[in-house]
Amino acid sequence: MKEYDLISLRSFVAVVESGSFYNAAVQLDASSAAISRRVSALETALGVKLINRTTRQLDLTPSGQQFYQDVLAVLSALEQAEERLNCAQETYSGIIRLGAPLSFGTQKLAPLLPAFLKKYPQITVTLQLEDRVSDLLNEGIDLSLRIGNLQDSSLVSLPIAMMPRLYCASPEYVKNHGKPESPAELKHHRCLHYSLLSTRDEWEFASGGQELDVRVPLAANNGDVLREAAIQGMGIAMLPWYIVEEALHAGALVPVLERYAPPPLPLSIVRPSRQFTPVRVTVLMQYLREALANVGDNKMPANRMSDER
Repeated sequence: MKEYDLISLRSFVAVVESGSFYNAAVQLDASSAAISRRVSALETALGVKLINRTTRQLDLTPSGQQFYQDVLAVLSALEQAEERLNCAQETYSGIIRLGAPLSFGTQKLAPLLPAFLKKYPQITVTLQLEDRVSDLLNEGIDLSLRIGNLQDSSLVSLPIAMMPRLYCASPEYVKNHGKPESPAELKHHRCLHYSLLSTRDEWEFASGGQELDVRVPLAANNGDVLREAAIQGMGIAMLPWYIVEEALHAGALVPVLERYAPPPLPLSIVRPSRQFTPVRVTVLMQYLREALANVGDNKMPANRMSDER
C-alpha cells in the first residue's frame, strides 16, 4: 500500500470540490503552498497524475476522477465508523446536510427545524435550498426533500405525503378576462407554467380519462415568482398548493379549471444508498416524516370556492 496520510486525501478532495488550491487552503485553514505540496506528494506516492494544472483552471485526469470517487467512499466510511462510536455512546451530534426546493424549504421546512434543533442541541443542520435536483452523493448531502416522481433509482426514498396542485388566477384577472371553463378556452388566456415540475412547455389536463395539451407561452422555475405574477393579474398559474395557500385564503388568488386539476405529486425524503445511516440522520428523517405527514392537506374556505363556481 502506498504511503500517504489522511490530510493529503482531504486536501485533494477540497481542491476538487472548491475548484482551486487557494479555496481549498481557506477551507482547511492552510496555505496554498501547503495544499499544493500535499497534492503533489499524493501524486508522487500513487505514481499517477491526479490533476491537470493550468493558469486558468484545474481539471481532473481520468485517474484523478476515479480516485476522487474512491476517496469520497473512504472518507464516508471513516465518518460512519466515528458515528458508530457515537451510537454506542447513545449520543446525537454532528452535521446533517439537508436539501430541499427553495419555496418548500422557506415556507414549510424552515418553521420545523428550530424544534428539532432544540431537542438535539449537539446536531447542526446545514440547509441547502435551490430549485434544481441536486447530486446527493457528489455534493455531500445526507438527506433531501423532493417533490415529484424520482428518477434516480440509486437513492433510498421514504414517501411522506402527496402534494396537490391547482390552476389559479387573481380575481382581477378573472374579472377582466373571464374564467375558463375548459382547457380549450385557454387559447384566449395568458398562462404561467411552473417549469420545475416538468421540462415540457405544455400543461396536461385530464377529464374523464382524456388528456389534453395546451401550449404555455411563459414559464419559470420558481413558484414564488409565478405566484406573485398571478396575484398581479399577469395570467393563470399552475402551482403546488403550498405555494399559493396563503394567497388563496386571503382572496388574492382564486382557483380555476377545478375539474381539470393536475394529479398531486409525491413528497419524499431521499438519501444516498448506504449500508449504514448515521443516527443523527435517522432521527431527522423520523422527525420530518411525522412533522410533514399532513403538509399536503388543503382546505379551501367554502365561501371562496362557491363564489368562483
